[in-house]
Amino acid sequence: MSNFKKNFQSFGKSLLFPISLLSFMAIFLGLAAALQNPAIIEVLPFLENETLQNILGFIRRLAGLPFGHLPLLFAMSIPLGMVKRDKEVAVYAGAVGYIAMLIGMSYLLQIQGLTPDTTTVDYLMDVEGLNQVQATLQNSMYTSTLGIFVYNTNVIGGIIAGLLGVFLHNKFRETELHPSLTFYSGKRFVPIIAALVMSVVGIVLTYIWPLVNTAIISTGELISESGLFGTFLYGFTEKIINPTGLHHILNQTFRFTALGGVENIEGETLVGALQIYLYQLDNNLPFSTDATQYLAQGKILHMVFGMPATVLAIYRMALPEKREKVLKFFMAGLTAVILTGITEPIEFTFIFISPILWIVNAIFAGLAFLIPAMFNVAIGNIQGGIIDWIVFGILQGTETNWYIYLIAGPIFFAMYYFSYTFIISKFNVLTVGRRETDFEDTEEYEEGITVEEGDRQTAEYIVKGLGGLNNIVDVDNCISRLRVEVKDGALVEDNLLKRTHPNGIVKPDNNTVHVVYGGRISKIRNIVDNYMYESKGS
Repeated sequence: MSNFKKNFQSFGKSLLFPISLLSFMAIFLGLAAALQNPAIIEVLPFLENETLQNILGFIRRLAGLPFGHLPLLFAMSIPLGMVKRDKEVAVYAGAVGYIAMLIGMSYLLQIQGLTPDTTTVDYLMDVEGLNQVQATLQNSMYTSTLGIFVYNTNVIGGIIAGLLGVFLHNKFRETELHPSLTFYSGKRFVPIIAALVMSVVGIVLTYIWPLVNTAIISTGELISESGLFGTFLYGFTEKIINPTGLHHILNQTFRFTALGGVENIEGETLVGALQIYLYQLDNNLPFSTDATQYLAQGKILHMVFGMPATVLAIYRMALPEKREKVLKFFMAGLTAVILTGITEPIEFTFIFISPILWIVNAIFAGLAFLIPAMFNVAIGNIQGGIIDWIVFGILQGTETNWYIYLIAGPIFFAMYYFSYTFIISKFNVLTVGRRETDFEDTEEYEEGITVEEGDRQTAEYIVKGLGGLNNIVDVDNCISRLRVEVKDGALVEDNLLKRTHPNGIVKPDNNTVHVVYGGRISKIRNIVDNYMYESKGS
């Protein structure tokens, strides 16, 4: 198997770490949100209890943990899944690198005069002279991540940091600095170089990201002027850019600016699709289908019918012995998407490993917006799960045309299922459950890791001198010593260790051995690590 294919598979598997947490928490987020929904509380008055609402509020806050920190989770999980040795160092470097990237980006934004205060909608309108649409678009470009004001790069920023963290770890893990700096050599150097490199990456992204935002804004203007095709284009664009986080810009633009519609209702001028809909809902007025075409009604076919079909396709295409585990893996995400329309736990398992599935998913999402608009469906809100279908569709009467989904839903289910099954089979897409190693915790050893013969002899003397591979519990080093924890100090053979010409051998207790190498320690530590790793893999 080529190194590229192996690395690509490892990348795909690494994404399952944050996705698992995301899907699990999404269930609690969805249930708590439903039980705090005013329409549900109106039907079930006992939910008004203050203590119960406080508990539900806490659950929502806790369940939102992965959603607010998803980029950081990706920055950490990618090294965890892709690196075979010293995982903890790579994960740490990924996190440090991501934070450094944010700091680099934030610092340059500050130099440019862009801060939380100077990018508010009010400031941009009052001081910069932008109109509401322009100000909202400008404001949507920014966010605060880990308390740092930056461009909203969402999970793409985390993925960049994670992949570069892997690269920097593999390249610099064995770096040997000048003897005066030997404390910072080897594994300790990895997070240092990650911080330096990723801060520069953040600065570079500050120049690149506005170009991406400009493209999204131009697309939004095109959508608003394109009629029904624009509705399809809205759904397609929102889904295709979802991993970048830029879909929030598109959503906010149509929900709160003139691109989503302007209507004068009872003397009140309302701007934006969501504001129009909520005013009509609050005042028991007929719903504007021009507004709702950009809201929840466009997501129901995709989320309530399409995503379950996607899971079924992945389940059927998995190895027979893996199918039960595949079903268990997706159960939480499936519950979340049906209840509240949170698709990431399912979509993130395939869009990063298959461009074809990513594009097909976006096309179907566009159709999910187009079909309800064609049949004058009038269902608002923003989530798109079955709760929105019931609360803002069925409970609002037949005028919403909610029953269209009873016909279109099964058709969409079949579209997704047969399309995904064909693509996964035809292009051998390694979705969850199609690899022999899926759901196994066994380590994979990298091919080609060898120890040069001269170093091999040194490493062999050290390992055997420490009582052999099975006697070694842990190997570490300080600025001058190889620090080793052993099971039985009686098995340590000083005569073998002395063949490596140490400056001294110290035994603080029966289970600890310090072999002093001075400025040679970084090289000694690396060749011992390589030798032990190679021996375990053989």
